[in-house]
Amino acid sequence: MYGKIVFRAVVSWNNTIVRLYSKDKTRRLLQFLADMPKANTLRIVEAQRQRQLIAKKDQNYGPSTVYLQVLGSGAKGVPNTLYLCTDQKRYLFNCGESTQRLAHEHKVKLTKLDHIFITSKTWKNIGGLPGLSLTLQDVGVPNITLHGPVGLDELYKATKRFVIMKEMNVTMAPCSPTEDFVDNVMSVKYVILRPDTILKPDLQPRAKKQKVVENNTDKVLEEFIHDDIDYYRPERSAPIKGNKPKFRISPERGSLKKKEEKALRDFEGKFHSTVAYICTLKKKLGSLDLEKCVEKGVKPGPMLGQLKNGQDVMLPDGTLVLSKDVKTPDDPGPVFIVLEVPDISYLKEEEFALHFDNGVNPPENLPTVVVHFTPPHVFHHPTYQAFLTMFGESTRHLVLNEQNTCLGSEAVHRTQNKLHLLDADIFPLLRDVSLPAVWDNSPPSDDNPARASWMDEMKNRIALALFQNIMTMEETSKSEGDADENYKSNVDFIAGRTLTMFHLRPKKELDRSAEPKLHIQDYIKETMDEEGFAQSLEQYREQVDKINSAKTYVKNDYPKVIFLGTGSCIPSKTRNTSAIVLQVDESRSMLLDCGEGTFGQLVRFFGPKRVNGFLKTLKAIYISHLHADHHIGLIGLLQARRAALKDLGPHDLDEPVHLLAPGQIVTWLSLYDQQFERIREEFNLIPNQSLLEPKVNLPETDMTPAILAGIGVQRITTCLVSHCPNAFGVAVELKGHKITYSGDTIPCKELVDLGKNSTLLIHEATMEDELADEARTKMHSTTSQAIDIGRQMNAKFTVLTHFSQRYARLPRLSADVLRDSTRVGIAFDNMQIRMKDLEVLPLMYGPLQIMFAEHCVNMELKAANRARQRERRADTSPSPPAGKVTFTDTQTTQTDARTDTKNTQTDKRTDTQATQTDFTTDTQTTQTFIKIPNRNTNQLNTKINKITLETGDQCKNDEEKKNNR
Repeated sequence: MYGKIVFRAVVSWNNTIVRLYSKDKTRRLLQFLADMPKANTLRIVEAQRQRQLIAKKDQNYGPSTVYLQVLGSGAKGVPNTLYLCTDQKRYLFNCGESTQRLAHEHKVKLTKLDHIFITSKTWKNIGGLPGLSLTLQDVGVPNITLHGPVGLDELYKATKRFVIMKEMNVTMAPCSPTEDFVDNVMSVKYVILRPDTILKPDLQPRAKKQKVVENNTDKVLEEFIHDDIDYYRPERSAPIKGNKPKFRISPERGSLKKKEEKALRDFEGKFHSTVAYICTLKKKLGSLDLEKCVEKGVKPGPMLGQLKNGQDVMLPDGTLVLSKDVKTPDDPGPVFIVLEVPDISYLKEEEFALHFDNGVNPPENLPTVVVHFTPPHVFHHPTYQAFLTMFGESTRHLVLNEQNTCLGSEAVHRTQNKLHLLDADIFPLLRDVSLPAVWDNSPPSDDNPARASWMDEMKNRIALALFQNIMTMEETSKSEGDADENYKSNVDFIAGRTLTMFHLRPKKELDRSAEPKLHIQDYIKETMDEEGFAQSLEQYREQVDKINSAKTYVKNDYPKVIFLGTGSCIPSKTRNTSAIVLQVDESRSMLLDCGEGTFGQLVRFFGPKRVNGFLKTLKAIYISHLHADHHIGLIGLLQARRAALKDLGPHDLDEPVHLLAPGQIVTWLSLYDQQFERIREEFNLIPNQSLLEPKVNLPETDMTPAILAGIGVQRITTCLVSHCPNAFGVAVELKGHKITYSGDTIPCKELVDLGKNSTLLIHEATMEDELADEARTKMHSTTSQAIDIGRQMNAKFTVLTHFSQRYARLPRLSADVLRDSTRVGIAFDNMQIRMKDLEVLPLMYGPLQIMFAEHCVNMELKAANRARQRERRADTSPSPPAGKVTFTDTQTTQTDARTDTKNTQTDKRTDTQATQTDFTTDTQTTQTFIKIPNRNTNQLNTKINKITLETGDQCKNDEEKKNNR
């Protein structure tokens, strides 16, 4: 596929599926697929059984190794997440958006996680729970216990339509001040903090917004509020011609008002309470010194156990042996406290009095460390600072809030620096300067003078870009950094950074050795060292120069498209979930989809201060459909926009963003608004259904000329696409350009009609062509299908996005695409394109193949292995009877409620295992599968053949050893 691939495959039944899909049997076929057992179920059950056996074995022993590890520093756009790691269990404190992405990148294991402690019910603390819960379910965690304020578990009820929890139970701990949580690792005392008075101003919508909400959103809510659709049931996904969408009308008018009144009554008990946790590790007995026991005359037997447990023993000769004389001192179990004080009125000093250094409390009661999720404006309050001094000088204070700046991800910089070599304008360096950059200034040892000169040039260019980023970071001063010295006080403060560790046992100390750093020199060197990359890059630049020289120079930077997330299903360290910025001009922009962590991506791209300016330009957010990887980042973005407008000036606070989404989204948003935080005044809902052609009349929700002018566009229209219920494609028409976005869909005629003569089609391409059957059952498109849709609608250019995370670096394109790719580009996270850049994108594929050569090799080996497996099944399986449809093993997994997630997580493992077992014979046949006749990829062919031979030899050896055993 990265070139020409030759293989034999049985496809006789494939056409049968396609024909049946278009007939009356569609519903029964898809229902049959939906009811098929999931292949991963047995794997999850076995993983759960193993976890339970290990937990039972460990329950009688205390942990010997314990440390706190920071995942998210709490900086703008980053979760404030803390991990308690022991050699037996793991515990999580708060779980904001992108927690699972940071855990994945830094290889923080989640398999031992059983308990999650939440300090308050804010999106900053719980935004990552839906995605993390699905990941925990996939790795076999049988049960998660939530600890936190009353009503925390309502989050799972609110998200039940798009977060399907079938293999894992989520339970809520009582969190009573009179009953502690106790297990074999620690005991936890709950401290409930409430304000002295009820703070009501935030409940009341601002006056100018109130009118918008009452006249518009409330009526739309009444149309869509009772949404009972399962968005993972494919049989309802295909649009039916001639029928307009039907909306369920609420049988009880005024129900929203009643729910709001109930929320007001429960305000003090639910909304305004936080939970602090006083955690005490279990006592660890000192170790027994056997030499001393022998000296004292103690013989092997039960007396040794008594001495280890701290009991003195009497020997037969009447000698008394003291336990303290033959063992090291016991570890009484250090104390640490986790708390969040959202307002100074919440602070109750007396609740922590037993742990103050007042000369009365025993030393073991004094906390080793106090972890603060408290926001900066409260943290620096004189009353709060005085409270901290009461713990004494021996207590250290770990701070996780927005005053920190560490965004925590090295991987995004690694990829961006590599791509920056290709084109500095399309792949600009990120404006995240929170990670220290490491550069070796010693003379290069490269024997190639040209390469050494190139390295020196790139060093100067990147150093200049980094310097400019730092200089343009508005107000980037020490007072806003996250260095420890920024906290001016007599108290010992630690500013949290990703992977900051504080050891509690066996020693008590701070450890910053694992904190991520940028090794820019290494990123550049490993790319330049790829054989043939320099030549391919030179060819690319010559072609770009030729194109630019033929153009008449016209400065026109808008419209501009910025890809923030280009992966499907779950975020990876390389590709985040779906989000695309359309910048209409300097003062107006809109967002297409909003997956988890979208705001964090904005912070990385624009910078922590400049992002506020962008959010002010954000006039509309479009959501294509209600799968979590396309909208779960919406609440965090709405809250960030509110904070940005407040920071920029009070006159901007009265401008809600226009939310263009399936009307049924209000089920989720209204439940969150009622149970957690007020967000309704932040958006003006315009259902996608009202943007269809022909129009569907909904009360006061049409896209008016005034709204279009405010967004800066001439027209926005949608169409139903074939993916899940209420899935839409959209076309945005601007002055001189038309941009069409597919959302998620199989090839769809409605989208072709909608996007006729588009300047740019942004189309999902989740899977490679050889997985067309899998893509069909998951209601996704392959790369060639997406490109073909662009041809049918006569789009000038097509950019592919929404790749399965198995293609986290580069998608696998067919030979046909490579031969005719002058109108096709590939999207990457943090890539920005202007309309004049579009014809450059197809030229990048050659150097990209070499840049990510190892990834390309692995993809080809997997593809060759799949072809061999198909051949074997074809040789051993009887032909299907005429008129009947058979299903391969891979199709069994297609109806999982989470769509692509489980396949993404297991694909690498299963393909690797299959590769290791299937390359034991006939290496020459495999090599013929993977020939890439492309002048840019001769080196890639060589590398593939070399790795193929090595893999074949290694697997032969493994097979021989296995047979001998």
